[in-house]
Amino acid sequence: MKDVYVFGAGASASEGAPVVSNFLRIAYRYLKEKGQDADLEIVWDFLEHFYGSRVEINSYRDLDRYPGIDEIFNIVDCYLLHNQAFSARFPRSRLYELKMALVKLISATLDRSLQSSNGIHQSFVAQVINQASDLPTFISLNYDVVLDRAIRGAGFETEYGFYGNHSNDLAGSGKIPLYKLHGSLNWSYCPLCGEISEHNEKVAHLLFSQSNTINCENCHGENSQAIIIAPTLYKSYNISRLNNVWDSAALAISRADRLFFIGYSLAPADTSIIAMVKRSLNAPDKEREVVVINPNRQTCQRYQRMFGESCKINYTGFTREMFEKISASTTH
Repeated sequence: MKDVYVFGAGASASEGAPVVSNFLRIAYRYLKEKGQDADLEIVWDFLEHFYGSRVEINSYRDLDRYPGIDEIFNIVDCYLLHNQAFSARFPRSRLYELKMALVKLISATLDRSLQSSNGIHQSFVAQVINQASDLPTFISLNYDVVLDRAIRGAGFETEYGFYGNHSNDLAGSGKIPLYKLHGSLNWSYCPLCGEISEHNEKVAHLLFSQSNTINCENCHGENSQAIIIAPTLYKSYNISRLNNVWDSAALAISRADRLFFIGYSLAPADTSIIAMVKRSLNAPDKEREVVVINPNRQTCQRYQRMFGESCKINYTGFTREMFEKISASTTH
């Protein structure tokens, strides 16, 4: 039986990662209150002028009155898309600078908030792999490397799908598929040759530094960039290797017998993901079990509207009690 596990931000939150609703608050604590980063000052400046007049931000608690980071991205992207300014203080040129700073903010915040640990992902992945008769596939909407470390901790290497699907070779390769649709903190992209390099540790936060010394592992070119697809309605997936990752994920879902969604909100902004999953489930059209792990009842109702009333709903977070129940059901 082929199982596919789709992980969202709610799963990483169990390891201490911020979620969309509290991301700015946590970012301020790590990156403003604990140290000065001149490149990020534009973010706090924008937020202080967000309501039309300067509203001082003196504490991370002040960020509770602002929209989530996804809505901030949406606003900035909308102005950039229509070649408009936000205000006299934020013309289009400065909005582009702001967007780059917001991407760096995400990378740096995750680097600070998620440390190396043997948490629930480690236990869950090891048990799922050991109990499965077929290699499971993991799909992640998160940038962090929690799943990557869990797979390596279980004694396997990761197959990211940069070069398309290798399902026929995976069984003997010692690799577990992990398809990260929105990029990863341990990837770097070379704009010269178009290749993605994978690294053992997080590098995205380093790629924004002027002293960046990370070169492409393929052509050794400089100016490598982070791959962080921002949480916005206007997502752009214009990297060919990343498109291969998406194709690999789609094929894995189409071949799945059971599809697990863990801590994923199925947000309306993720139209591309929803469309890909729906298309994959129809090719071929066969009986599949869809299991949802999410404590939010509105989110679970959305799953039922998208995938039918037959979805098996578990109103719980990514806890040890939950994974023991799920991993036990995967024993074949």
